[in-house]
Amino acid sequence: MQAEMSFLIDSNIVISAEPFNGQLEDQQPAVSKLLRIAAENGHRVYVHPATLDDLQQTTSAAHRAQNVAAFSKYPALSEMPVPDEVWAVFPASPNPHDQRDARILTALHSGAVHFFITSDERLRKRAIRLGHELRTLRPGEAAVQLAAWHPESPPPPPMVEAVKTYELDERQEIFGSLRADYSPSFDSWLQRVKRESNSRRAWIIRSPEGSYEALALLKMRDTHPTRADDSAIKLSTFKISEGAGGRRLGELLLKAVLRWAASEPGRPSDLFVEVNAKQERLLEFLADFGFFDAGAKTGRDDERIYLKQLDPDELTSSSGLEYHIRYGPPAVGSGQPMYLIPITPSWYVDLFPDATVVGASGSMMLADTFSSPKAHGNAIRKAYLCHSPTKNIPAGSTLLFYRSQGGVRGDGAVVAVGVAEKSQRSSDPIETIELSFKRTVYSASDVAGLHRGGRDVLTILFRHDRFIVPPWPLRELVSNRVVTTWPQSIVRVRNEEGAAWVEQQLSASH
Repeated sequence: MQAEMSFLIDSNIVISAEPFNGQLEDQQPAVSKLLRIAAENGHRVYVHPATLDDLQQTTSAAHRAQNVAAFSKYPALSEMPVPDEVWAVFPASPNPHDQRDARILTALHSGAVHFFITSDERLRKRAIRLGHELRTLRPGEAAVQLAAWHPESPPPPPMVEAVKTYELDERQEIFGSLRADYSPSFDSWLQRVKRESNSRRAWIIRSPEGSYEALALLKMRDTHPTRADDSAIKLSTFKISEGAGGRRLGELLLKAVLRWAASEPGRPSDLFVEVNAKQERLLEFLADFGFFDAGAKTGRDDERIYLKQLDPDELTSSSGLEYHIRYGPPAVGSGQPMYLIPITPSWYVDLFPDATVVGASGSMMLADTFSSPKAHGNAIRKAYLCHSPTKNIPAGSTLLFYRSQGGVRGDGAVVAVGVAEKSQRSSDPIETIELSFKRTVYSASDVAGLHRGGRDVLTILFRHDRFIVPPWPLRELVSNRVVTTWPQSIVRVRNEEGAAWVEQQLSASH
């Protein structure tokens, strides 16, 4: 069974697909890839009449004519009245542009299409406010996810490399925009960073050709941005190349930084980054992983300080999910529902490709090397699908992923920990796709197979918290009353003594 999906594209996607006067839009490669994969696999791509109205506002007559012609290549949805809940995310007196956006969002909100693709950040935020974060995609993200959905020849795996700052190649293209933003002092600053390798840390992700696709530079101890008598870790550079959109390289890079912080003895308890207020996507990304706006940089109203606490407050009252986002990963709140989730070795490798230990036998992956053939493997935010009869896993629950023994007798063990965000049980493949598509580890055939015969599928959206090193083998879980036998399906840990043991182990390993 092939699940046929529908996508609504807005004006910026229509324009990006069509070169004008020989000039390519920045998003043209991602948009072309998206449209090609959709066409090859029978998915439907729609436009909305409001997009035609928007394209007719193009100032240049020649460009306007081309945009209108491009629009006509796609089937258009029908108009529907804009409901009150859609108007609620717009100003009380919407201007013509807002009115066109409201008409487009109505199509998504009403279920006329499965997914909406846009690079308009304001429109995207309004879709999220309506509750459609999982169904709203940027073009690069949509292209990467569709490629994973229809796997043929996955791209070579990206890898995070921890390098000495003196090894950095300042000729790399990724430094170009940084140099332009911070000219003329950037090169002298970078040379100082290279000299101070003992007090700095650096991580890079290379393309298959060797160029830098992502870069993080960190100063291990700097003056705290809000408490002058204290110190903090400064994330001085966090940069993803323009061509790497949708591959979760930001999450992959952030994992490397936070894993370093979790194991670094004597480090300050706060991490901060200074961000230009115009970098809305980066600000949104940071907020989603527990950074909060701590105010403007002194003397620079256009620079915001985003701060993240790495050590929990003793009297925090956050829910399990809020606690994890605010302080982790790794950070698991106490007193949360706890579930043991069995996972086969093949799915484990696909869902957690950056695992350092793969079983109770102690088989090791290379340290400080994270790799994945698909975007989901890079991510902190993941999805897991299964046939468990469990009806619901509450947000904030602690998830203990138990890798079954596979072909190695006695190798079954808890190897990874997650924190639940949302779960949904459904017999409808489309509902499963809509919930999990942005994070999917599964291809179209995988989802079809899970639903074969009308079977229900439980989708669990979660955040990866940490790996357990060394893993907790079954005998240890049984002796500490976490379970009574090996788990064949999802099991809730109900024994208070067993749950307390798990929390003690997690607290000791933080």
